[in-house]
Amino acid sequence: MPTAALLTECYHSAVSSFGERLRRQREMRGISLEEIVATTKISRRLLQALEDEQFDLLPGGIFNKSYVRAYAKCVGLSEDEAVAEYLEAARELPPDTKVIAQQHASIHSDRRPERTGFPLMPVLVLLVVAVGAAAGWKLYQEHQRERAQIVRADAPATAPAPVSAENRPPSPAPSGIRGVSSNSADSSAENPAKAADETQARNSEATPSTAPALAAASASGFEVTFRPKDRAWVAIKADGDYVVRGIIGPGAVRTVRAHSQVVFYTTNAGAVDVAFQGQDVPSTGRPHEEQTLVFNSHGLLPQVPKP
Repeated sequence: MPTAALLTECYHSAVSSFGERLRRQREMRGISLEEIVATTKISRRLLQALEDEQFDLLPGGIFNKSYVRAYAKCVGLSEDEAVAEYLEAARELPPDTKVIAQQHASIHSDRRPERTGFPLMPVLVLLVVAVGAAAGWKLYQEHQRERAQIVRADAPATAPAPVSAENRPPSPAPSGIRGVSSNSADSSAENPAKAADETQARNSEATPSTAPALAAASASGFEVTFRPKDRAWVAIKADGDYVVRGIIGPGAVRTVRAHSQVVFYTTNAGAVDVAFQGQDVPSTGRPHEEQTLVFNSHGLLPQVPKP
């Protein structure tokens, strides 16, 4: 038998422990622990624990086996044989492949399937919020438009100032009045005071007072009739109170009675015919045009032109 083989056989018979065998193989090849540390990136403390068989200083499990494999590879030993010797020295049983397979299957069976696909719920929530915001904005605009129309309808109409009796110019004497001579102008020029008295007397006889007629008209009231030809938004106030406010259509005739004033506002002037005391009022508005009409006991008041 060759000398090298005898030496190897003697060496194997002399080595009685796992850690001692690792150290002997490393020293025979002239490899230091620092070289193994540089190659395997395993700390010197853990490599020293393997050689001293202080397995309680190792992290345990697969880490210990990986350290053994790396050490054996550096010193030229069989990795599988080194792991088997480690398990025997550390009194650890090799892992059962059947147990590992069962554990792996149980882990995957308990795992809930991951839900994939289009995120439907967030999209539905965003859609509902968008629809609600659009509806709210539309209602707000309609409310603002109706409010503006009501404000315009509530604006007081400017009526002409009544002419008092003192400021009313004297009416000329009718030509057919008895007792008036043709030379009245001459007498007025001669005696102004006498002429003024005669003129006042003639006016009182020729022109009857209109106060009783106005009082009678105010007491009995007046009527304004509205006949829509098409749909229109209107606001009608009688003596300061709303009697109609909203949309009226063809056939919805409205007759409003008041004592002092009737205010009519519409956004479609050409769609409503108006009559005062049964007499049609000429229409000056056009379709889809705003218009405000003010009536008193005498009829339609003049409209103030817009600035």
